[in-house]
Parts: sequence; structure tokens; C-alpha cells
Amino acid sequence: MPNLPRRPSLIDETAAVLRQRLDEGEWTLRLPGEMELATLLQVGRNTVRSALRLLEDEGRLRTRNGLRRKIVSRRDSSEPGRHAILLMAKPENEFPPSTPAWIAEARTRLETLGWTFRVLVEPDAYRAQPAPLLRQLCSGRREAVWILHRSTPAMQRWFQERGPATVLAGSRHEGVLLPQVEVDLGAVSRHAAGRFLARGHRHLAVLRPEGPFAGDAECVAAFREGATRADVAELRCRNGSSGVVAALRQHLRTSPRATGLYVLHPDHCATALSYLQSEGLRIPAELSLICRDDAPYLELLHPEPSRYRHSPRAFASRLATLVARPDLRAGASTRRVLLMPRAIAGATLASVPVLE
Repeated sequence: MPNLPRRPSLIDETAAVLRQRLDEGEWTLRLPGEMELATLLQVGRNTVRSALRLLEDEGRLRTRNGLRRKIVSRRDSSEPGRHAILLMAKPENEFPPSTPAWIAEARTRLETLGWTFRVLVEPDAYRAQPAPLLRQLCSGRREAVWILHRSTPAMQRWFQERGPATVLAGSRHEGVLLPQVEVDLGAVSRHAAGRFLARGHRHLAVLRPEGPFAGDAECVAAFREGATRADVAELRCRNGSSGVVAALRQHLRTSPRATGLYVLHPDHCATALSYLQSEGLRIPAELSLICRDDAPYLELLHPEPSRYRHSPRAFASRLATLVARPDLRAGASTRRVLLMPRAIAGATLASVPVLE
């Protein structure tokens, strides 16, 4: 029988909540009694007792002669602090649903291991010259492990050169060797190109947003590599539906026009599908479409887009494991963890019509 993902037990989750409240300073000297904690956390007394034992084993609490458990100051503990900080350009709820899903799962997994987890939204860190702000952010947080989400080349180079323990939740830029967890975007893009070629497509296009995102550039290169027997046009678009429409409108005026369109982002896919059909194109009879990423709303579209789906749970699991590696703080890890998603057949991919 294959291994199944491990779900944190109620005891582990209770211990994680207690750790968080201790770190936030809700209790300073002693914890409330077991019955009071059971009522507060809405779990059984035996669950509370087992969770407290975990914290005692970690050196967070001390008990003697049946008295209420004494809180051990973190300064008094010989164990170094374990803190993870996720750096983002905008709040997680402004990203596709898979992003908040893996963040929540990573938080749970790390807190179960005794870590604190914080999301830091700093748009200025994503500007062309982020060094002054990054120095300020990292000052006094040298013990933390930083997780960079969709980071720029300047950010990645700064963290690589300055030395704070860092993990990339996303793709590396050229010349960067920071530890990384990412969906294998190159393999996905080569696979998508192969799906088009197998159905006779020889004129293809890739729709990607403007911006310095390593993953998008990697996808275009890998798609071209996989589509060696086809012409590939790169369509750059501004974010938002108007940018997608403008890029597609311009392409529809060219000749030969693509018979297969590879779209990198789900929101762009939804816009492309509705716009192309409004222009009278029959999908997939006249133009086939594959989306690199998935989002729950895509299955509500008609026709349902062909696409790829990865597991936020698997992503979070590998990320938490990498963050907690002992060699990460020593700067010795350049580990690259790539996850392969599952192809969703959808209904937007067909063979090129044979002209009689």
C-alpha cells in the first residue's frame, strides 16, 4: 500500500497553538491549569496533557510537585530560536487559491515542529534596488530562515551574498544557488509542447506576463525546447484583462496565426478563453489551449481548459522539510526540490483540422 500524506494529529495541532500563544506572550510565568486550557482550546484534557508533554520535552515548560507548569524563557533555553519568515510582495489572498493553501499547510507543519511562522508583506523589497530595505528587515533577525516568494534577481542575489538562511518558494534566477522548492515548470512546459506536437500543431504561441519572474522565463525556454518542430511566438502582456486582450488582439492580426496557445497563469487563461470565443474562434476546433497552472474556477469554464494541477500539500511538506534542515543555517545546502504536477485533460486541446 502506498504511503499517504501525514496529517498532523490533534495533539500536534494543540501543541502548535500553545507554542504560538507562548511566543506572543499571552502567558508569562505559568500556564493555566489543564482543565482551563482544555476549555479554552475546546479539546479534551488528555489531549492538552499530551500536548504539554511535547512542550516540556522541547524545554518550553517545566513542571514540579504538581504545580502549574512554569514557562521557560526562550533566553534561558539552550536551543536556538527557530523562526521562519515568508517574504511576499502582496497579501496571500491576492494570489491564486493554491498560494494561501500551501502557506497555511506550511505554517501548520512548521509549528508542529516547534517553529514560529510569520508572513511579511513588503512590496518595496521587490523594487530594483532592495538592498537598504533588506538590510533593515534582516537586522536583528539573523536567526530566522527567510522564505522568498516569487522573488526578483536583486533579492535572490542579496540573500545569497549576505548570508541569512534562505529558501526560495519559487524559481531561481540565473547564477543563484539558494535552496529551492518549486513545481517543475520546465518539465511541465516541455510536456505541454509535446501534447501540442502530438496533435499536429506547428504554429504555437506562449502568453506570459511582463515582469522579471524566473519561472516564466524558464517556461518559455523549456516550451521552445519541447516544440523544436514548431514555430513559437512569445506574447508578452500587462497584468489584467485589458493587457491579455491587447496581446491576443495583436497576435490575431499576424500570419500564420498560432493554432495552439500555451497560457502560463489561470486568470490570463480565463480572459483568453472568453475573448477568443467572443472573436468567433471555436475552441478547440480552430485554436487549442493549455494552461500551465490550475485554479478552482477553471473547471467552471466552458470548455474546461486543459491544464496542470499540483498539490499545495506536497509543496508545503517539502518546503517545511527544507526550512528545518540542520545544514540550512550553515549555508551548506543548495538543494533543489522540484515537484511534477498532474496533467488535467480538459476540453481545450484538439488536433489541427485537416484541410481538404
